[in-house]
Amino acid sequence: MTQIHTSLVHKTLWATLLFLPLATFSQRDGSAINRLDQFMRESSTTTYREVSPDSTAQVLKYAVYHITQETKNLYGSKDTDINRMIVIDTGEKVNSFEQIRGDTDLPKFKSYIREDFRLTEQTAVYFQGVLDLTYPLPSWKPDKREFFFTNGKWYFLRDAYFRTKQGFEVTVDAEGKILSICYKMKWDQQESR
Repeated sequence: MTQIHTSLVHKTLWATLLFLPLATFSQRDGSAINRLDQFMRESSTTTYREVSPDSTAQVLKYAVYHITQETKNLYGSKDTDINRMIVIDTGEKVNSFEQIRGDTDLPKFKSYIREDFRLTEQTAVYFQGVLDLTYPLPSWKPDKREFFFTNGKWYFLRDAYFRTKQGFEVTVDAEGKILSICYKMKWDQQESR
């Protein structure tokens, strides 16, 4: 019994000696984190701006925000790097919108649409406005925006290359309730006007 007790004491002592340097290192690491946090507070600013509810409330259930993060003094440079994000606040969680990479289904975006919203000739302009806010066109691209309805689908043109149109395809039922939203890199010829 004494031998078992001695063995446990030795193991505990060895474990303490092994973990002591790690604990000391983590304390030094904590002060480094404080210095790094201070550097980030001094070098960057983040602003949150709610997109006008008048622009989104007819279509979306939740508030949309533009976040701007400016970082300065990187590598001794006087320039400022600016990152912009567009997010939606569901009341429980802040989410980014789905990223478009080629042909992309957008089920999260569809889930943000109000249940009572109907996409019709009268409301298509509001939907186009929400697309402009949530998926803005880069400033360097020519403005090719247009929208039209054909064969039970709405098309919101965002770009065009040589006769190839790309943009959002929104499938609706007979009353205009949105069934699906996707981004298509190329519309079939019969889909285009």
